[in-house]
Amino acid sequence: MMLVIGLITLVSSCKNTPEKQAQKPQTKVVEKPVKDTLAVDTLKKVAEVEVKKPEPPKPDDKYFLIAGSFQSRENAEIFKLRLEEQGYSSNIIERRHGPNTEFYKVSYKSFYDKNEAFAELRRARNTEGKDNVWLLVKK
Repeated sequence: MMLVIGLITLVSSCKNTPEKQAQKPQTKVVEKPVKDTLAVDTLKKVAEVEVKKPEPPKPDDKYFLIAGSFQSRENAEIFKLRLEEQGYSSNIIERRHGPNTEFYKVSYKSFYDKNEAFAELRRARNTEGKDNVWLLVKK
């Protein structure tokens, strides 16, 4: 009988109860530091890369060289396409208020800088076939 009681005591002491599991020593995982895998030359190149700051937004153009002015939107579109075929960045400008609202003006160059616009106007007027070019200033 003593033997049975001893076995029961031994078996019950071996069971994993939550209390006994909590008392188990915790093992710590120690991570080894990882070595850099980049070569020294690569690190130098990365350090030498120039960080470019974004440029501030360019203000809207205010000066436009006008190559033609039309009462018909269709004619303005045709002329615009001809200018684009010649490599110009052409736009159709409509005025909703003020003088000449009935005309569609076709520009072939535009500028933000006043001096640059007037210099280009002088060059254009001295070029054969462009002597009728004029400057539109948006306010």
